[in-house]
Amino acid sequence: MVKKERELPEVMEIPFVICDNTVNRKGWRLLVEGIDNTGFLSNPVCCVQHNTWSVPVGKWKNLKVENSVFSGVVEFDRHDEEAVKLYWKYKDGYMNAVSLHVIPLTESKDPAMLVVGQKYATITTSELLEISLVTVPGQKNAIKLCTPEGENYSLSLIDKKPNPKPTMDGKEKENAEARELELKGLREQLAAQHKLNAKNLIKLHSQRGVVQEAEVEHLTKLAESDCETVEKMLDARTPAEKVDGDGKKPTEPKGDAEAKKLAEEIKKFAQGQGGGKPATGREAWTMLDFFKKDPDALSLMAKDEPEKFKALEEAFKASAKKEGLIG
Repeated sequence: MVKKERELPEVMEIPFVICDNTVNRKGWRLLVEGIDNTGFLSNPVCCVQHNTWSVPVGKWKNLKVENSVFSGVVEFDRHDEEAVKLYWKYKDGYMNAVSLHVIPLTESKDPAMLVVGQKYATITTSELLEISLVTVPGQKNAIKLCTPEGENYSLSLIDKKPNPKPTMDGKEKENAEARELELKGLREQLAAQHKLNAKNLIKLHSQRGVVQEAEVEHLTKLAESDCETVEKMLDARTPAEKVDGDGKKPTEPKGDAEAKKLAEEIKKFAQGQGGGKPATGREAWTMLDFFKKDPDALSLMAKDEPEKFKALEEAFKASAKKEGLIG
């Protein structure tokens, strides 16, 4: 009996549901919304059994994700004998499955993403390499995983055991108390050093003739909290003229106007420290400023003022993201 050749359509196409977000037979999920097919679209080959070193039998088209379902259409090569044979296998119902081949980029063990039966992490983003025709898929929404080097990719197993509460034995408790005492001593040393620095700063500028006696106590307290800003303010002041070689008296201060100007300057600085106006000194430092200029103070802030430390950290992340330094 002579076998009659079947007439081929002008375009041999078959649509497929390629993958969805349900858990597979191996106990993990891939989010189809996170599949990057940018590279694949430039070479949308349809292979057989993930055999990428053999000639493809067709190409994929009309790839799309709708309602968490990844679908597409295979156009079989009507001039390829193997492709024609596979086309009829699918049309006649002897084969039905296709399978993804991706490189996982990120995975998550977030409990909010887990579904019934899931034992391994969820692949949240991935890169599509190819989509193959397969005889028996490894799962109902078959997916092959590999590393960029082509090796097998292993997902993280989800540990569903509750985390034990940390306990401290006698030695650990003793060490913790010792660390706390050490930290307390460091705080005291730091405070003493700030006071000494402030006192020496005001003394130096008093000798320059730019600090009046009535200002000493107030400026010293301000310098204890922000020595750098007080120093800049005093550096900008012009001292009175010194007695010359002929024994002439120094030029007298400029009177009430100069005194009023100095008082206003101190008032503005104090308002900046107290929140009356935008701060110009340490209160305006970013996390990077603290890291460069006073890392000890940053460490103390993280422990003693966590809300303030968190605000600095968030501001730093926002700035870095704006500059394109982080994603």
